[in-house]
Amino acid sequence: MTDKQVMGSKAALVALCKNDPLVADFIYLTSFDTQADGESKAVPSTVGQLRLSAALHQKLSASGVKTVQEETGVLLATLPASEGCEKAPRLCLIAHLDTAPDASGANVSPRLVSAYPGGTITLDNGLKLTEEFCPELRAHVGEEIIVTDGTTLLGADDKAGVAVLLNLIKDCVKSPEEGGLRHGPLKVVFSVDEEIGLSCEHLNVEKLESDVAVTVDGCERGEVDVETFNAAEATVTFRGVAVHTAVAKGKLKSALKRACEFVTELPAAEAPESTAEREGFYHPHHLQGSVESASVKILLRDFEADGLERRKALLRELVLKFNERYGEGTVSLEINFQYHNLKAYLDKAVQESGGELDPVAWCVEACKAAGVKAELKSVRGGTDGSNLSARGLPCPNLFTGALNCHGVYECLPVPSLHASLETVRSLVTLIADKTRS
Repeated sequence: MTDKQVMGSKAALVALCKNDPLVADFIYLTSFDTQADGESKAVPSTVGQLRLSAALHQKLSASGVKTVQEETGVLLATLPASEGCEKAPRLCLIAHLDTAPDASGANVSPRLVSAYPGGTITLDNGLKLTEEFCPELRAHVGEEIIVTDGTTLLGADDKAGVAVLLNLIKDCVKSPEEGGLRHGPLKVVFSVDEEIGLSCEHLNVEKLESDVAVTVDGCERGEVDVETFNAAEATVTFRGVAVHTAVAKGKLKSALKRACEFVTELPAAEAPESTAEREGFYHPHHLQGSVESASVKILLRDFEADGLERRKALLRELVLKFNERYGEGTVSLEINFQYHNLKAYLDKAVQESGGELDPVAWCVEACKAAGVKAELKSVRGGTDGSNLSARGLPCPNLFTGALNCHGVYECLPVPSLHASLETVRSLVTLIADKTRS
């Protein structure tokens, strides 16, 4: 690592916003606390998402865009095709309003690193974003980079995508004389609770009236996500016996200890921190309990469907083992499906349409038209497209430029954000020139 160190500037960011509408829109969006809450029973899970949805509904409606804000908080914008483009494939573009539960999204205070010289970025609170932690920074030397102050996440996942789509809509509603963007039938969706896996529950594929969709929710510049994990979440519940410690010998049975023991039985080499590329994992991410009762939530991830089934089988075997060891009924297991690998569904859409609908090829072509080198990726996670593709709406994922999402080291190179917008613009115009049968 170089010894160079640099800090971001709030004043520099304010100055940039005066001349850069895309960045200004993004910074405006980060002022809303839209952190999702996986424990909430409300829809959406937090009121901040409703507030942002309502604010965007008002803005878009005032500019003449037909928008509908649903009770769930989902915001739908409909843009009729430009003259002569009515028979183009119907496109749906999607970004989500919520931010991750992993770090606070309240009182976000972004900073701007101007002409990043390389080396360490020191955040306001003293935390250091190094090139060892984020090797991707080396590709952004000389660029402007938006960072956090070190106390919250930035919210670029996915408010960068929201900002891109807001600016796309601005271009689409301009008249041809004003340089308006030619486009086919277009839906723009701002979804909610994507970060807790619930967004697609609020999206009706038939209501979207689209042939293909693209989420704008990826990371590094040029990323086109064409494959995701198959995913499930397991909840393992433990029963114990609480007795006063004075007379506990031979009587007390700690559910909390059994839960901890269960976690240690998971394969250490198959954890998120021990795997990469196409390797799946087990990820115990939430443990709570007491002597009398305890539970642990475990994410199961695998690119192969049979690999996910193998992981489910291992948990069932562990439950049997623990019940044999500590008594029947000590441990119980519930496994809930979350999402599919989208690749098979993207391939199926191409085959069934005879090549007429190929959103992945279109995304690659759009990147090229925008001067961006496309990189097809198997993303170690999921997108809205995972479940939408399984429901019959093929939906790959395009980059926003965001790095280190879900934490205080999140950052956003400004040229990457602009490249995302240019790629989406190119995608819309190239689809406008196609004709569906």
